Amino acid sequence: MPISTKQIPIFPLEVFLLPGEELPIRIFEPRYQELVNDLDKTGESFGIPFVLNEKIMAYGSEVELSNIVARNSLGQMVVIVKGVRNFHLLQYSEAPTSKPYGSGAIEYIDDDFRSTNPELIVLAKKLKLEISENLGILVKDEAISLASVAKGLMMTSEDKYTFYSLRSKTKMENFLIKRLRFIEQIQKQEKLLANNFSLN
Repeated sequence: MPISTKQIPIFPLEVFLLPGEELPIRIFEPRYQELVNDLDKTGESFGIPFVLNEKIMAYGSEVELSNIVARNSLGQMVVIVKGVRNFHLLQYSEAPTSKPYGSGAIEYIDDDFRSTNPELIVLAKKLKLEISENLGILVKDEAISLASVAKGLMMTSEDKYTFYSLRSKTKMENFLIKRLRFIEQIQKQEKLLANNFSLN
């Protein structure tokens, strides 16, 4: 169920961030240079709807401008953005106002997907993922944020978008478990190769 809706500046990119993730972005186009300059003054957030195969997809990331790292004489810059929360894009207009950059209507969706799936939790602990959860001794009904596990897997933007767009706790759990199993197998193979090498 949607929580709320609002209108925010939009910068479509082949980027999908989960809350808390940071990413450097190069700004070349004058319209987005103006966007960054405006946001640097106001401190407001903006939206990055995910672009796949040159198509703007249904979900995106609301981000805040963390830092302007570099700027040249042409106004081109490198900035750091940080994910605030994810959204569903309702409508996008390229230049609906006097500003040269686009704007979009977005809605926030309940993203508090937490799991008590024992296999997921055990794999996350075993692989020592860098996640925000404190995974101590496994106890009954222990819950873990699926978004935290997804961030710990360091996935591509396309993979994170695929995960987020599933919109079903069970499907998201299965997606992450499959990834965790794959990483577990890779680590086992690497350990086996290292042991064989040390024996020679």
